[in-house]
Amino acid sequence: MDTNQEQAAARGRFKNVVQASQLPESTWARETGKYGAAGREAAPALGAQGLGYALVSLDPGRRSCPFHFHYSEEEMFYVLSGAGVLRQGKEGEKEEELELAPGDFVSFPAGTGIAHQFINRTEEPFVYLAVSNIVKGDVCVYPDSDKILFRGARTMVRRSPVLEYFDGEL
Repeated sequence: MDTNQEQAAARGRFKNVVQASQLPESTWARETGKYGAAGREAAPALGAQGLGYALVSLDPGRRSCPFHFHYSEEEMFYVLSGAGVLRQGKEGEKEEELELAPGDFVSFPAGTGIAHQFINRTEEPFVYLAVSNIVKGDVCVYPDSDKILFRGARTMVRRSPVLEYFDGEL
C-alpha cells in the first residue's frame, strides 16, 4: 500500500480518523472464479500496531478465502450488509453452515482449531468488518488442501507426509 495514500486518508490532530471510501481497495480472486473479494484495510492508514481491521466485500457467488484456522491469531467479523454463509468446523468433526445477516458477530478465538470460510450465494455483495490481532509468528492450517502456513517464515508446506523427529538427522 502506498504510504502517501495512507497519510492522505488519515485526518484529525492525531491522524486517527479515516473515511473508508478514501482507502485504497485491494482485490483478490482466483481465476477459477471460486474466490473473489475486495478489501479496504484501515489499520495501516491509521498506524495500528497490534490489530488489523478492514472492510471486506465478498463478491456474489464467491468464497472469501480457503477454509482455514489460526493457532495464534484471533479473528472477529461483524456483518454490515448482504447475506452470507459461514462454513465452519473442526477436523474430524462434522462441518456446519450458518446463514449470516447484518448485525451478526462471528468470533474465532486463537487456538480453537475452528476452520472457517465465508460464502456468498446471493446476487448482492456480502459486506463485513474483519478484525484480528497481528501475530507475526502465527501458524495457519488449511484442512481442505492439507497445507500449513508458517507466517513468520513466509513458508507454506503440505502436512503430509508426516516426518519423524530424527528424520534426516545423522
